[in-house]
Amino acid sequence: MPVFGWIFLVIVLGGIIVGSFVHKYRYRNMNLIYTAFGQENYFNVIAKLKADGVAYKVRIPGQAFGDRERPVIDNTQYDIYVKRADAHLAADALRK
Repeated sequence: MPVFGWIFLVIVLGGIIVGSFVHKYRYRNMNLIYTAFGQENYFNVIAKLKADGVAYKVRIPGQAFGDRERPVIDNTQYDIYVKRADAHLAADALRK
């Protein structure tokens, strides 16, 4: 393998490792409370959390850079995180 191939491999692996550390750091005090599929399900869950005043963060895994194409059937995955201290409040809000 030429030198440029090894450099490319090191850059790609380094990016993957740095990305995983950023994800771990960003969500270190958060719990995954719900995974919604599709916008309708997502907005229903978010409305319940907002009604009870629960702060949240949303992550869309597998989203490509600049991918704006909308399929006919919306199967987009939304991972909804809340702070660990608010996990019980979020669970109560989702049961309503």
